[in-house]
Amino acid sequence: MTHAHVNGIWLNYREQGEGEPVLLVMGLGAPLQGWEPQIEAFSRRYRVLSFDNRGIGRSDKPLGPYRVAQMVEDTRALLDHRAIESAHVVGLSMGGMVAMELAARYPQRVRSLVLAATAASADARMRWTIGRSAALITAAAMKASGSIQERIEAAQEEIVRIWLPLVFSAGPGGDEEAIVRRLMSEAFAGGFPAGGAAGQLAACFSHDARARLPRLCAPTLVIGGTNDAIFSSRRFEELAQEVDGASLELFDGAPHCLNLTLSDQFNDRILRFLEKRV
Repeated sequence: MTHAHVNGIWLNYREQGEGEPVLLVMGLGAPLQGWEPQIEAFSRRYRVLSFDNRGIGRSDKPLGPYRVAQMVEDTRALLDHRAIESAHVVGLSMGGMVAMELAARYPQRVRSLVLAATAASADARMRWTIGRSAALITAAAMKASGSIQERIEAAQEEIVRIWLPLVFSAGPGGDEEAIVRRLMSEAFAGGFPAGGAAGQLAACFSHDARARLPRLCAPTLVIGGTNDAIFSSRRFEELAQEVDGASLELFDGAPHCLNLTLSDQFNDRILRFLEKRV
């Protein structure tokens, strides 16, 4: 992994493999390691570029609020830095919001588009679920007594408690908890990302690309799980209906982080989609 100075900040990124470029854009509060099953599978055939969004991991964490359009410029500038004229773009959750805006604003940069576990706009369900989670995590840190490190540890434990059932549909003590803790360690690698996470949250809450969806001209695949606790499967159906020619794939019973819980099926579906575009 290395850093690129783009759009006024330093972004941490990883590039692996050879072939046509595939850009992976991660979701709220998660580092690029959230793509590890995809990086391993896709890089056998493609040049895979992944990165920590502004506000998380080893990338800069400027004060927010952020906007999706601002994160699009980060992404476009990273493509420029790596001399990538256009790429197949895969976005998950908040990363899907960034991906659809990138495709709308810079259609020449997007060869094909995968929008996973995402929606064209924030809705009341998403705002309530994520907003309440953020409030509980903040409260846990504030209630903890002692040093700053103890407050950080309290916040981390609250993240595990909340995110396991919310995005993995799982309880404590299993493989999913190990994944959450590993990703959280990477997300916190550059220090406690409270300001960055708040900035990303603001970007999600203000996102509304519905008026720009008709601009999406790249071949598009929409993927979601029917047990997603952030977005209802109806939101995925609506997104696929609004993008001309888009395909829809719903995974029965899959939670929000289906790229990790159902990585083999997720990878297979995207690879089959990409094979038709190469």
